[in-house]
Amino acid sequence: MKKILFIALTTLLFFACKHELERPTWDVDMVLPIAHTQLNINNIITDTLDIITEDEDGFISLVYQENLLNINYDSLLLLETKSEEKSIKIDSVDFDDVVIEHVITIGSVINELPLGTWAFPDGSQRDIPAMPGIIQNDTINIDASEYFETMTLYNGMLNLDLTNGFPTDISNVSFALYNSTNQNIIATFSTPLIESGDTYSESVSVAGETLDHLMIGIINNMDVDASNGLVLINYTDAITTKISITEIKIMEATAYFPNQLLHSENVEESFELGSARLTEIGIKEGGVIINALSTLPDTGTIIYAIPSLSKNGITFETEVKVPPNTSGEPTQFIFNFDGYIMDLTGEDGRVGGDTVNTIYATLEAYLDSTGELETIHQVDSFYLFNEYFFTPEYAKGYIGKDTFAFGPEIIETDVFDFIQSGSIDLESAKISIAIDNYIGADASFQINNLSALNDETEVSAQIDNNTLHVIERASLSGENNITPTHTEINIEANEMLSIFPNKINTSATFYLNPNGQSAIEDFLFPEYPMEANLAVEIPLSFIANELTLSNSSELEIENIEEIETLYIRIENGLPLEAKLELLAIDEAGVVIDTLMANQHILAGLTNAEGKVTKSKTSTLEINNTDLNNIKSIKATVSFSTQPQQEYMSIYSDYTMGITLSAKVSKTLGN
Repeated sequence: MKKILFIALTTLLFFACKHELERPTWDVDMVLPIAHTQLNINNIITDTLDIITEDEDGFISLVYQENLLNINYDSLLLLETKSEEKSIKIDSVDFDDVVIEHVITIGSVINELPLGTWAFPDGSQRDIPAMPGIIQNDTINIDASEYFETMTLYNGMLNLDLTNGFPTDISNVSFALYNSTNQNIIATFSTPLIESGDTYSESVSVAGETLDHLMIGIINNMDVDASNGLVLINYTDAITTKISITEIKIMEATAYFPNQLLHSENVEESFELGSARLTEIGIKEGGVIINALSTLPDTGTIIYAIPSLSKNGITFETEVKVPPNTSGEPTQFIFNFDGYIMDLTGEDGRVGGDTVNTIYATLEAYLDSTGELETIHQVDSFYLFNEYFFTPEYAKGYIGKDTFAFGPEIIETDVFDFIQSGSIDLESAKISIAIDNYIGADASFQINNLSALNDETEVSAQIDNNTLHVIERASLSGENNITPTHTEINIEANEMLSIFPNKINTSATFYLNPNGQSAIEDFLFPEYPMEANLAVEIPLSFIANELTLSNSSELEIENIEEIETLYIRIENGLPLEAKLELLAIDEAGVVIDTLMANQHILAGLTNAEGKVTKSKTSTLEINNTDLNNIKSIKATVSFSTQPQQEYMSIYSDYTMGITLSAKVSKTLGN
């Protein structure tokens, strides 16, 4: 109730010029308005409804909406994978060949002969006689210090190439190779004949051998055969000895290691996506973590490229340096792929044609050279693996076949909270499920159960549990412009809603691509999912029988002692008659008096079409009531339609005016 504002009446004063008049007094009764309000459908019915709608004639419908379908589409496209771990041991590294040459000229041999330069002058034509043992125990110092200091091999070949540049044959050649530090023999070679201009080649395994950077080659014997007639003596003609170590695989080495390619591969990494077969994704957020650990003494280099990943037409490629690491924890390199587009069809021109769910990448790992002597062991390695993590902005291809079950789920609703008791017969009401599909995939929806319930009963909808409602796929055009499809399922709900439910029980099954892969490419944008909303629509055309509403209001009245009678004037513009009860409530919330009981309020007058044409006025009177201890008044109204068996419609211009007045007694002039 509104606060009563009494306006004090001013006293009439009469004045004479030369004498005083006696002040008069008199008693008056006044009826003063205290408060007035006008109710319509918006404040009669609770404001917790989502929507109160009206048509062009003002006919009212109540609508309650609730989201029904929540699918985490990100989980359908969870692209996380870890590449195969690569452990590249030093024993798999190919090192450059070690090559050392030694030259013995014919001039140096002639200089060793008595009168050699006189007998065989440079540029002359001479017969060369047989000279057995002309070279014996001739030492060749082989210095490989520019390559290594020591090197123990588990694999390697020692190759001897002996080229005869003399103008005559040589024979009975015997050669041995020793380590200079411990005189251990490394290898021996022998051949009975090397014709003039020919090369003798022989290779022996040095697996298991330890080589020093200083080695000694000894020509144990070499015979010079007689020439076939006169030959030209050219002091620069020579026998060339070339020693090379190839196919080197070390167990341990202290060496000057050049830049080494440790590992190179073209790799396809596949994502596990269940039945989905994706050909392209746009990456909203994500990237790759390269984990690398090197126990090698030199810095390593990784060159990593993903030709199938691009942004603004530029493919992804990076080069990172991996420092030596003895802590055991890999160094991580993180690269952001936000905004990239990833082709998941594999390598261009791949054998077997395009694939799906597959990223194509290239990887090269190098050992960098410091230019210093470094010691490397066979157990030293270069260890690496990649971790991919993506949140797609969209996906194209076939997004898979899946089934999602929902419920049983209880949806609480306060649509009818404003009703205390009574019954209602709705002329029509429906529950609808509206599905807007933004996914480029076929789908179907099956309602397993739909029922309304309150604390006393439950009423189920008349549905066919075996009916599959087909949901057409959305379409895509231009720059990823989505055109959704709309599907609406309507269910008659008169009986369900007539029990004034406060809960709706739902159970449904959603099928994605129920018939498998289509000839049309699927697409999915997780930010634009499939939306399903349950709506309860109640057109306000009904038969009501003692439909009871109640409310309490605090009583705040000044000068209560001056009030004799309260009047309630109700101008009812609703096609509903009512019974009104007013209870007085004290400070403790206890009913202390019945101010009014079972008071009849007339319904508005209606025409032949059942529409109200004139309000009906009812005046109610409250007498002989002590208002001093009243804190609040509880009003309970029971509405019923008249005539009783005819449906009555509620329009937005229907109102109920309520005026509260008080009769007060006051003495004026005191």
